[in-house]
Amino acid sequence: MIEVIIIVGVFALIVGFFMFASKSGAKMLKEREERLARATRGRAKILSGSPAGISGTGSGGRYQGYNFKLEVSDGYQSPYQADVVWEVYPMGTPKVQTGMEVDVRIDAEDKMIVYPVADGIAFSWNGLMMNMAKKIK
Repeated sequence: MIEVIIIVGVFALIVGFFMFASKSGAKMLKEREERLARATRGRAKILSGSPAGISGTGSGGRYQGYNFKLEVSDGYQSPYQADVVWEVYPMGTPKVQTGMEVDVRIDAEDKMIVYPVADGIAFSWNGLMMNMAKKIK
């Protein structure tokens, strides 16, 4: 009888964990969408780019993460430089070559967070967390 209680308890813990994790994930996605909605429009010139050491599979297939140094302008303030990590899918590669300009959205809370606005390119939240961890050390 004790074995049944233990099995039911373990099962309940597992189900509880997954329910908690899914609610936390949904909350995080909602916060990211709201943050992007508050971002302002701008343009960025790609000054340089190099592999970021992250890759994976997303909505557009396989991607490679790239560190980009950008010169960002919102049309109102002086241009400034920002370092970002973007996920570049195969169809996005021709759009992010050194010297090119791309449409972006600039985070309202932190102007160093710059979201790309082009098919085949996505902001890397994993890259942001990786860069934040490096700054903490």
